[in-house]
Amino acid sequence: MIYYNIYVQIYKNERGRAKRLRPLYPGTDMKRMLRKFRFYFAMCSAKACAAGLKLLGRRASYLPGLVAVTLCKDFIGYLQKPETLICVTGTNGKTTTSNLLNTVFSHIGQTVTNNSYGSNVQAGVANALLLNSTFSGKHKNKVAVLEVDERSSPHIFPFMAPDYLLCNNIMRDSMKRNAHTEFISFIISSALPAGTKVILNADDLICAGLAPRCEDRTYFGVAAERPAGDPPAHVRDMVYCPKCGAPLKPEYIRFRHIGRYTCTACDLKSPEPDFCVTDINRGTHTFTVTAEDGDHTLRLINDNITNIYNLCGAVAVLRRCGVSWDEIRGALAEGELVQTRYEEVTAGKLHITRILAKGQNPVAVSGVLSYTVTCPGDKKCLLLIIDDKEDNIHNSESTCWLYDVDYSPLRDPSVDCIIFAGPRCKDQVLRAAMSGIDLSKVLTTDTVKNSAMLVDTEKYQDIYLLFENYWLDDALAEEKLLIERGEQGK
Repeated sequence: MIYYNIYVQIYKNERGRAKRLRPLYPGTDMKRMLRKFRFYFAMCSAKACAAGLKLLGRRASYLPGLVAVTLCKDFIGYLQKPETLICVTGTNGKTTTSNLLNTVFSHIGQTVTNNSYGSNVQAGVANALLLNSTFSGKHKNKVAVLEVDERSSPHIFPFMAPDYLLCNNIMRDSMKRNAHTEFISFIISSALPAGTKVILNADDLICAGLAPRCEDRTYFGVAAERPAGDPPAHVRDMVYCPKCGAPLKPEYIRFRHIGRYTCTACDLKSPEPDFCVTDINRGTHTFTVTAEDGDHTLRLINDNITNIYNLCGAVAVLRRCGVSWDEIRGALAEGELVQTRYEEVTAGKLHITRILAKGQNPVAVSGVLSYTVTCPGDKKCLLLIIDDKEDNIHNSESTCWLYDVDYSPLRDPSVDCIIFAGPRCKDQVLRAAMSGIDLSKVLTTDTVKNSAMLVDTEKYQDIYLLFENYWLDDALAEEKLLIERGEQGK
């Protein structure tokens, strides 16, 4: 049971929906006055911090928010809520989906409050809100799209109730931080107010069961390219019915536990999606979403199945917010994935693709490996920088997550060279050997810097750089090195 050391009261507007969530404190008027003073002091200090960072030419993406919540723990509760507050959470795809939503709202002329350049924990969310608020806490923009870390839900949702919550998925993540999927789904469900409209992945039974007290529920899913044959031999986090405990019968499974299920003993089954991808045309780079008002064809920004789910989830949110299909179509025609997640570069004869593969997240890494082998090139070179950099600072990184990763895609004949870079490169080799990888095509280096020099650019033209989130700057440096070599023909 999660206990909160706050008292909350929902103020309702004339239409009866939640408008603000503000902490109330028992005690004298003096106590209330002191706490109000604390909020204004925190606001002034945070604004001054942001101004100072701006003068220094630095981006105020996190520190002002940290100052605010340190000085006033319920700082977010004093801020005015925007007219439409959309929060995006889940294990994988939060940043991609949030940026897609920002792109569409900006395309239709909305000025959007977002934390795309900052943190998705409490301080980062507070930072995004305060930078777009007046000193009194009044919000300047009508729409806010905030990426929210799952673990931060209890520190955000009780203070500022979202109008819409999109959850892409609940999957196995870092064991040390997120424990297991049941724990994560519990804290999100416990923190989320009943009045929030939830948009959930129908093909993820864990996600689809979130926040049962929220009655306004919308589901999205993907029916196109339905897998045939036996389910893949992956670790799954949904095997037994969450309602009665009986074994689940899969209709099909795409990856991990993402798929369609029915219970063998009770009436539980995967919900029917309100927004469903019914066609994926990789030739024309389009996909079709079927909704209650018919079929709608949109531009496919990326054909990785995880990003197709992200696209469908974003479309469901936008339609629930009243954005027209034509407006969505126009925005997606110009939109791209955020470059910190995915980028393709041509340098001379080299085609370099950089893809985020979140460290200590076996589902994300497995998905990227599977996607990479479907990409163009019959003689690929893969440079993997997927050690957890933050843990390596303290020399205590857990490697158990590697044994949840599916390395079997690396056996594909199109993968001719694999380079493991980083302090845990030998652990990577051991894990690859256990998956039957031909070690004659494996190279290692225990340092990330200049690891791109191990790539034989005469032999390989299709190069895939897979990197862990905290290695972004280092990955960009290695990508730059590859680009220079390609342009110089070396």
